[in-house]
Amino acid sequence: MKYVVLRGEVPPDDTAVVIRAGERGLSDETLRRTAEVSQAEYGFFGVSVFVALDVDVTTLCASTDYLRRYSQIQESTAGAIRSAGFALLATDARPHFDIVLADLDDGTLTRLRSCFRPPRPNPGRS
Repeated sequence: MKYVVLRGEVPPDDTAVVIRAGERGLSDETLRRTAEVSQAEYGFFGVSVFVALDVDVTTLCASTDYLRRYSQIQESTAGAIRSAGFALLATDARPHFDIVLADLDDGTLTRLRSCFRPPRPNPGRS
């Protein structure tokens, strides 16, 4: 198991936009696979997201190689994520975060999915 390194920064405010990439980024299959890899590597069920901290969503999507690869994104807010009972951990390089899941039960995945708006075209792609 690897150690996860957390960035020492103030958590994003409730209005900060949280982005999950991909049209199927919140499907049960994708969430379970992603969270299981995180569990095996870091010891917690985590789902990778990016947060628009100092820039707007279009700029974030255009300037982040990982996000730019995807034709669609799904958006939420840090407040909606926390209100649904999930923690956001500042992992990897800014502006990457992980949403922490307690388990991979259907109800947990449904609760997470309910925080996000439907997929839309990625505004950072030309």
